[in-house]
Amino acid sequence: MAAEDPHTPTRDRILDAAETLFARRGYQSTTIKNVAARVGVQGPALYKHFASKRALFEEVLQRLFTPFTTLVTDDSDPAGSQLAIMQLHLDNPNISRIVAHATLSGGEDLALLVERWYRPFFVRARAEMAAGTAGFTAASVMAFHSMLLGYLTLAPLHQAIFDTDPLTESALGELLKLQEQLAGALR
Repeated sequence: MAAEDPHTPTRDRILDAAETLFARRGYQSTTIKNVAARVGVQGPALYKHFASKRALFEEVLQRLFTPFTTLVTDDSDPAGSQLAIMQLHLDNPNISRIVAHATLSGGEDLALLVERWYRPFFVRARAEMAAGTAGFTAASVMAFHSMLLGYLTLAPLHQAIFDTDPLTESALGELLKLQEQLAGALR
């Protein structure tokens, strides 16, 4: 992991550590001291790179969600973009965990995700719904989104129950195939 590589620039190690902690504990329960300890520096050292914990959180979100922006704005292959978006989520389960924490805590954390990231991501889906495109209803869009984020968020629970890693390439391939089948059935 890059956070443990001493050759990785300190700023990147801070972002890696913060991302991990925000995913495990949520923004509210993560302190600058926690992040600094994980990186192996003193708390005040983080302020050389980030003005505040909120600025650090926003940069973590920027780093996580920016790859989605390109995919969401690519109109050339909507189906391919959807699969690529799912794959981005699958490649980084911290996204769903941070979203879950923000959703549960509400307030500024949730407002930041909704306004800066999620509302723009769902512009296409909302346009399809408004146009009456088959399979695009608020319930179906929410169900697909919830299925993906829920699968990733609950992966540790399911691993303990089923004694198998739900984040292996083959398990994730099954999830993508299931979502493709469901999307096809809705159309």
